[in-house]
Formats: sequence, structure tokens, C-alpha cells
Amino acid sequence: MTSLTTSIKHFPSLNRAPGPTWTEATKRKAPHKPLLLLAVLDLVHRGGITAPFIAVSGDLVELNELFNLYWRRVIPLGQTSSIAFPFSRLDRELFWELVPLPGTTITPVPF
Repeated sequence: MTSLTTSIKHFPSLNRAPGPTWTEATKRKAPHKPLLLLAVLDLVHRGGITAPFIAVSGDLVELNELFNLYWRRVIPLGQTSSIAFPFSRLDRELFWELVPLPGTTITPVPF
């Protein structure tokens, strides 16, 4: 298990796609992963997440609300996203492991 301190050190090296859509507020790169991870850290701090596993069935409602709150503060009105988008792509990061639900498989998402 990776410690919180170690995970935070990975923030600057997150793989983030550049694009003309993104402003200086996001350093001209996709903000999905950092915003999701900030929401996760926020929930950990609040005691909403107490294990190194985020259950799709329980933790996602509050996590989604926090992600959307952060999204609206950084991204111009009209652009929307979902926490589903960065979840699958976080599997490419060193400190994140995507675990399939029993009876399912994970299909890699191409860039």
C-alpha cells in the first residue's frame, strides 16, 4: 500500500493530456486526474474514505459531488466531465490500481 505522502509526491508527474480546450488554470493540460485525486484526499480527510479501496457501490456519490465541485471552480461553464473518465486512466499511474468487481474484467481504454 502506498502512503498518502508518497501519493501526494506523484501529483506533479501525473500523465495529463495537453489540449487547446484547457486554460492556464489547468496549465493547459486535462485536469481530470488531479481534481479526482483532490476529491479523494478531501474524503480521506473528512473520514469518508478510511481504506485504500474506493468502492463503486458506496463511496462514489460523495466523491462525485466533490469532483464536480472542484471541476466547476476550475473549468469554464459549459464544460462537463465525470469521475468515470479519470478513474480508468489513473490505472496508468504508479500509485493507483484499478481492481475489477468480481465477475467483470477491465478493458484498457486507448488514448
